[in-house]
Amino acid sequence: MSDETITLTDLARLAGVGRNAVSNWRRREPDFPDPVDQGSRRPRFRLAEIERWAAQHDRPLGITAADRLWFSLQSTLSPEKAIEAIGAALSDSGTGLGEAVAELTETAAPAEVFEFFVERAREASGAGHRPGLAALAEVAAACAATGRSLTVHDPACEDGDLLLELAGKATDLQEVTGKDLSQARAALCARRLRLALPDARVAAEAGDSLLDPLGTRRYDLVVCDPPFNVKDSGHERLPSGDDARLAYGTPPRTEPELAWALHCLALLAPGGVAAVRMPAAVAHRRSGRRIRSELLRWGSLRAVVDHPDSKAHIWVLVPRGESSRLLVSTGGDFAATWLALESDPEADLATPHSATVPLMRLWDEDVDLSPASYLAASETSADDLAATAEALAASLESLAAPLPRFTSGAGGSGPEASLAELERDGLVEIRAGAAKGEGVIVDPAGERTVRLGPLDSADDSQWIVRCVDPAFEPAWIAAVLAARLPTAAKQSATGSRRRILAVKVPRLTAAEQRRRGRAFAEVLAVRDRLDRARDLADDLAEHAAAGLASGSAAVAE
Repeated sequence: MSDETITLTDLARLAGVGRNAVSNWRRREPDFPDPVDQGSRRPRFRLAEIERWAAQHDRPLGITAADRLWFSLQSTLSPEKAIEAIGAALSDSGTGLGEAVAELTETAAPAEVFEFFVERAREASGAGHRPGLAALAEVAAACAATGRSLTVHDPACEDGDLLLELAGKATDLQEVTGKDLSQARAALCARRLRLALPDARVAAEAGDSLLDPLGTRRYDLVVCDPPFNVKDSGHERLPSGDDARLAYGTPPRTEPELAWALHCLALLAPGGVAAVRMPAAVAHRRSGRRIRSELLRWGSLRAVVDHPDSKAHIWVLVPRGESSRLLVSTGGDFAATWLALESDPEADLATPHSATVPLMRLWDEDVDLSPASYLAASETSADDLAATAEALAASLESLAAPLPRFTSGAGGSGPEASLAELERDGLVEIRAGAAKGEGVIVDPAGERTVRLGPLDSADDSQWIVRCVDPAFEPAWIAAVLAARLPTAAKQSATGSRRRILAVKVPRLTAAEQRRRGRAFAEVLAVRDRLDRARDLADDLAEHAAAGLASGSAAVAE
């Protein structure tokens, strides 16, 4: 039997389902294969046994030649050593592994093949992706000079993720370099960049960017996603004297991220731009206000972007220059407003997503650079308010539709059948996750237990009930579940299938099911319209307050 093994994460990817679905298979299916390492936090399963089980249960697995090669390597090598071996094989096809990798590159680019194995190595080691890199690369690309070949540097490059994101958004990258504390990470970064940018000069070295001498090399574009909240940043070993990184002051011990911003600024060539991801607190902490003030005074901090996808702020820095305004933005139209500011540094800009703030408004006791402090008014326009008010009015009008007329019923209990019995007889289908068609979506741990709608909108933590027999009305099943699903199931998803199957459904005629189900569906629709109206009212109140307070919105007579 083959020694190749896989994890549940591998199985979820191969089967094209979520991890919760795979966990459900393992829990519910008595013949699911046992792990080879009982008790492990990340159990592994023999691939051959999983393939046999999947075939028996009609669950196709999309296993490629690259997958099989990776599983084979993992049986003898650590993820780090395996990715090193793949990288070497891409350069030397004379070995057995080299021949196997060469076959993969016949149908995919070498860069694409290598990235596949990088992702598998990360999954195997439990390493995740740092958030916000795409937003940071987007801002950096918008700031990059056009019409000339660019030199780019990342002083905290890690595996090269940020530089690769930038390579997909910026053009004319002539030279791309990086630096990282880890020699292995720097080497991996360089290899990835060489494959992705075959026409550029690429290099990455190991070293401590903050503590090593600055050197004389300068760049057109510097990008950086520095480590956040580092307890020992080597503050006592930071450069001193006339080091260019101290031109705006010495960063306090509690502000290690400011040291990175100043380092990136010092690396810029004339006309260069740096884009640095910074914790939101750095924009207003009192310990860093002196350096923030100096950066503004000398025109070096030109923009602060609170992009919703960055999970932090992005600072845009330039060499010293004349400026009387700071651009603050949510990123929605950053590229356009940055170009406008570059064309006219004194431009008074105000859009739904961006605004230029006079520096005199910033030089107070706090020197608060948080975009949210200055964007409330610019995010509110009369047109937006009018559109929201109109939508709210339409939503309220829809609530005037007549509700069902309820009268006293005869009561009493007629014949009933559990959902388990109905499923056994093939009348309904109950399963976790999405499916095709319309039906009932049950969320045992959610605020709302049931809803009606397209079953493909369910996620892996929810259950769906699809009526296979047209004699059963989904809205009637939803009403029964809403009334009878045990309360405990609303607090925990544990054992939720058992609780759903135990629900007893009164056996009614198809016509009576439709009558009662239609009434319940109408009530659910009213509830949904009320939710929509409440959201619109909250949105209108928030933006009306900002617009009226700032004067950007007025009230018609």
